[in-house]
Amino acid sequence: MKILMLTPDSFMIDRRIILEARTLIDAGHSVTLLAGFECKEEEHYVHQGIEIHRYMYDWDDEILKKIRVKLPNNDRVRMFVNRAYMFLANNFFEISPFDRFILARALEFDFDICQVHDLPCLKAGYFASKARGVPLIYDAHELYYAQEVHPAHVRAMYYRLEKKYIKYPDAVITVNPFIARLMAERYGIKQPHVLMNCTSLPEGFQTDKAPAKLREKGNIPAHYRVVLYQGWLSAERNIDTLVKGSRWFPENTCLAIIGYGAHEEVLRGIVKQEGLEGKVYFLGAVPSDEMLEYTAGADLGVIPYRPIDDNHLYCSPNKLFEYVLAGIPVVTDDLPFFREMRSKYGFIRITDMGSPEAFGKTVSDVLASPGTLSELKIKTNEAAKELNWEVEGRKLVKIYESVMRK
Repeated sequence: MKILMLTPDSFMIDRRIILEARTLIDAGHSVTLLAGFECKEEEHYVHQGIEIHRYMYDWDDEILKKIRVKLPNNDRVRMFVNRAYMFLANNFFEISPFDRFILARALEFDFDICQVHDLPCLKAGYFASKARGVPLIYDAHELYYAQEVHPAHVRAMYYRLEKKYIKYPDAVITVNPFIARLMAERYGIKQPHVLMNCTSLPEGFQTDKAPAKLREKGNIPAHYRVVLYQGWLSAERNIDTLVKGSRWFPENTCLAIIGYGAHEEVLRGIVKQEGLEGKVYFLGAVPSDEMLEYTAGADLGVIPYRPIDDNHLYCSPNKLFEYVLAGIPVVTDDLPFFREMRSKYGFIRITDMGSPEAFGKTVSDVLASPGTLSELKIKTNEAAKELNWEVEGRKLVKIYESVMRK
């Protein structure tokens, strides 16, 4: 079976997508992935057996280009026609210029089933599957409309878009049961399937080498204990609390930050202002397929997210499962999914992530007791026997089998 996947990821392809594609390839299918339509340059390559195509969208429109050829050589006329057309296209055409660009790229390929990752490609995926008369699968990695970083009118637009098109897929998938229930209630659909953001260990993974590798990358003293944050660096992720909270860490304990983003400059400013040099280390970006080789070198992992919107409230991020598979206990806020994981597996220590002092003292309490940390590590390793991609991948194959039987 030929599978076509669509994702808006323009910078780094989500490891969830790569894992799903590899699982389907291992099950005997072929996967073509169109990833990111606003890339810096067009690329076509094969990665781990996945045929990947990345495109550059110039935010122009093919129809508009043909119209402009027929216009008089007058800048004011051209500007008026351009603005008028784009206003009509984005507000009144069912398929916007951006959707039409994705659709055109998708229809360049043969496929027996189309899988869309995240809302920005859902409409184009629907029209692509309709044009070919093939099933459609929608994998919602998050509550896209419920992100506080977007203006209210954009969030409302995303909600309307998802509510309209989510009724068409033959199967809907999301990342945890909380979001699945919300989507069923708010959209009036059958409760989506759940595939958690679990991961798998890289080939040749060696836990014993990770502590030295992590510390070497960050120029962290070899005897330091490390509290690790990994992921995108942005203001809404509450990383400021981690930096400020390092003040209450025990002696010879530091915060290591793996990731990149514009907010790094702000975080570095806090370090300088608060006099926390030697307590916070910035390690930069790490390729996703190498991440666990560094993660496993930490003593604790941390997820600082606060319930600033529904997307954060009901989150179950990649990093949680990376920490688990690497055998690293986790400190989080009291959010529903984390609370459920603590109740079921016991590897999470919950604290008030709105307070740097509460966070710092929680870390200190855990690390001050070798018995506590050892017990948390044992529970983390037990949880990893269930919270891994081998378990979740089998669920994906069953979903595909069910869709193809319809």
